[in-house]
Order: sequence, then structure tokens, then C-alpha cells
Amino acid sequence: MSARDDPPPTYSKTDAIILRTYDYSETSLVLSMLAREHGRVQALAKGARRPKSTFEGQIDLLAEGQAVLLMRPATGLHLLTEFYCRERHLPLRGSLDRACAAGYAADAAGAASPEGTPQHEIHDLLSQTLSALESADVLAVLPFFQLQLLRHSGYLPNLESCAACGARIDAGDARYSFARRGLTCPDCRDEGPHAVDVSRAAIALILGLARSGPAALGRTHVAPPLASEAILFLARLIAASFEHETRALRSLLSVLRKRRR
Repeated sequence: MSARDDPPPTYSKTDAIILRTYDYSETSLVLSMLAREHGRVQALAKGARRPKSTFEGQIDLLAEGQAVLLMRPATGLHLLTEFYCRERHLPLRGSLDRACAAGYAADAAGAASPEGTPQHEIHDLLSQTLSALESADVLAVLPFFQLQLLRHSGYLPNLESCAACGARIDAGDARYSFARRGLTCPDCRDEGPHAVDVSRAAIALILGLARSGPAALGRTHVAPPLASEAILFLARLIAASFEHETRALRSLLSVLRKRRR
């Protein structure tokens, strides 16, 4: 396709969450954003680093607001012309575990949101998660976010029956097979290298959170060792599903190890 055939730039107004910021020049920034109408996008904010920029006080990591974008498909780097910040989630910065959990959630949501496809459910899930992390128990919010992310993306496996024989797994520990994309019962146990053990208690926690809904998160408290197991298991599913090891996972796991003590 010649430059003459490239689609022309068009303006778009969309809700967006800032996932990451990068210095572009002495005066400008590139933002990685989860746009509700466009998925994950890269946008140039010209002059955002100037002291009296029109973006002053609006652009911040994990800030939510309404973005006006000049979509430039030919370059892949769109132009952010306006951003009206509605929520900055400042309480997340006062707690290391909340900040790490929020960073992981933003990274995972971005990995699950390819550009060019509306991401209403994932955008709204991340927005709800960031708000919940400000006050609710991180160890309850995070696995709820993870399983909902898998569900909205179509990657949530059946966690109640064996992927090989179909038998219901009611008791005892199980083994998750990445090759079969599901749990295997003791009779069909996958002993290969691409499988991990998971306790029935962790599976029960995940299923319980799936049924509870976001409104119950503020009243839900989970024992750190059990929550850590569930979070790590779901993180492995997310990494395998989107072929992306989130950068924030290592920091999050370090915080979780401290919570287990």
C-alpha cells in the first residue's frame, strides 16, 4: 500500500487509562494507554513536559479520563490532543502492595488488549480494580481481577472437571496442564514439564471469588498463603494466554512473599 492509499487520520474521543509513560523528547511524552474504544494504543503528548503545558496536572501514571486522539494508523503512534483527567488513584501510592498490584493489573490488562479492537469490558474491569485496590484487601481484589481478565478474553479454563476425562474434581489437589489447557485429575495427572500443581483450596477460592462479584470485595479477606498461591497460578495462566510475562509480576511476587510471613 502506498502512502497515498493509507487511511487518513481521524479524531476519536474515548475513555482511557494511562498504563505507562515514556520520555520522547525534552518537551514531550509517549503514553501507553488502554483506550475503551481502541484497545492498547501508543499516543504522543506534545509539550507535556513543559511547565505550562495544557496537559499540566492531567497526565499521570494510572490516571483515568477522557482522551481526544488523532488516530494515525499509518504510523502506529497516535497524537493525544486533549486529556481530561477524572481520577488519579492517589491512594495507591501510599502502599507498596497496592502500588505493585495496580502496576501488575495495568500491565496484564494492556497485554490482553490488542490495538484496533474496542475493549469495553477490560477497560471497565481495570477501572473497577484500581478503585477497589484503594481500600479493599489486595489479596482478594487481585485474583478476582485475574480471573475476570481471563474470562473477558475467552481464556478462562474449566476449573471444576478434568480436561482429559471430564470427571469432576471434588477433592484433593489437582495439576494444571498447559498442554491440555485445564486441570487434570489424579488418574489423568500430567507429569510433564508444562504442568503445575494447584491445591483444591486455591481452586475453591478462585471459584468463590468468581461467584461473589465486585461488590463483595470490600468485605472479603483471604489468608495470605492461599491468596498468594491463587494469584501465582492465575498469573501463570495469564502469561501463557497472552504470551507476555508482565514486568510488574516480579515486584508483586516479592511483596506477596512478605505478606505470607
